[in-house]
Amino acid sequence: MKVSVETLSPVKRTLSVEVGAESVEREFVSAYAELGRRVKVPGFRRGRVPMGLLESRFSQEIEDDVVRRLVPQAYEEAIKEAGLTPVQLPTIEHVSVKRDSPLSFTATVEVRPFIELKSYVGLPLARPVVRVSDEDVSKLVEELRERHAQLESLPDDHSVVQGDYVVMDFEGRVDGRPLADASAKAYLVHVGSGAIMPELDAALIGRRKGDRFETQVTLPSDHSNRQLAGRAVLFQIDVVDIKRKVLPGLDDEFAKDLGMGIESLDLLRGKLREELERRRREVQRIEERRALLKLMLDQHEVALPPSLVLREAELMRDRIRRHLESEPQGPDLEALDQQANQAAEERVKGDLLLEAIAEREHIEVDQTEIERELERLARETRSSVHEVRKLVAGESGNFVGLRATLLREKTLDWLHARAEISETMEEDGPTAGLKP
Repeated sequence: MKVSVETLSPVKRTLSVEVGAESVEREFVSAYAELGRRVKVPGFRRGRVPMGLLESRFSQEIEDDVVRRLVPQAYEEAIKEAGLTPVQLPTIEHVSVKRDSPLSFTATVEVRPFIELKSYVGLPLARPVVRVSDEDVSKLVEELRERHAQLESLPDDHSVVQGDYVVMDFEGRVDGRPLADASAKAYLVHVGSGAIMPELDAALIGRRKGDRFETQVTLPSDHSNRQLAGRAVLFQIDVVDIKRKVLPGLDDEFAKDLGMGIESLDLLRGKLREELERRRREVQRIEERRALLKLMLDQHEVALPPSLVLREAELMRDRIRRHLESEPQGPDLEALDQQANQAAEERVKGDLLLEAIAEREHIEVDQTEIERELERLARETRSSVHEVRKLVAGESGNFVGLRATLLREKTLDWLHARAEISETMEEDGPTAGLKP
């Protein structure tokens, strides 16, 4: 087989491939033999059709069959021989095949660019000292108290004030007819929280347990139900109960009741401080890896394969669009495209850089790491490992996407572990490439 390579750009190659006449002839003989065994021609028994007749009637079909057999195989061999790493399926053109002659074709494909890596071991990184104040710990303690608070009923003569919790039955009517989805029993509302319409919230102030009253509310003109927009709704409300939130005491008993195996408030504060420090160190680690990658991006010029950028931009565009769908004014499509394209270029460039480092340093993802990640995803999604495996295995069944993601993370960890980190008293995020 003969292979010549033409460089169209740093990321695009055209391979001219020629398969020898002997190999082509073997495929023709095999194809005609297979055709002769299965084809029916009037006047001849199956398997006894003369070769000349087969050639005259089925030459185009056989040529197409030989092309389907030889071209994919020849392309794979040509790619290996040329030492190229394609990033997309090839465009096959100029196919020429005849019996007793070489088969030739061209294959144009985008490839992973050559990257001249600059120094990436011992990258300088400034790390702010992680601080957790007493105020931070106290805030977390208060969040725990709020989470374990209980609602207690107030005396019957208590009048509703802001902050109370009211249990009520209510029914909304329009023109005397009950309104669908506008009634409930034992509905709990936190007065003043904004969970219900302001008019209803205000109407509860000063009420007592057992009160029954009516109040009218005019729905907004932009109400989701156009038939009700701007209409007046009469609500009949029964106050079933009035409650207040009672926080647990700030003492050792509170610590014990949390079920964390902690016997005192002081030990609880210590445990929470450790947890806050752990969380902030994890956030710091993520930010440091991002800073290191940003430094790598700034230091390298990389030719980007358009197909990879286009594919990544589509994914980015979908994510950004879903995020912006909740915005009242809707997404700005021009800004959306610009944002997606920029993010895609950075992502592809980062992936190519990390792949190049992984290849040079022989960083790989083994099957054990794949299985560990499948188990983690199963726990996170509350699915079985079998279900997750089917979902992420991909068409090839080789977990190509998952393997690439894990390789990216593993290579970033490798860089982070070898960075030259200097602690600083600053409280801002980490800075790569700068020393304090």
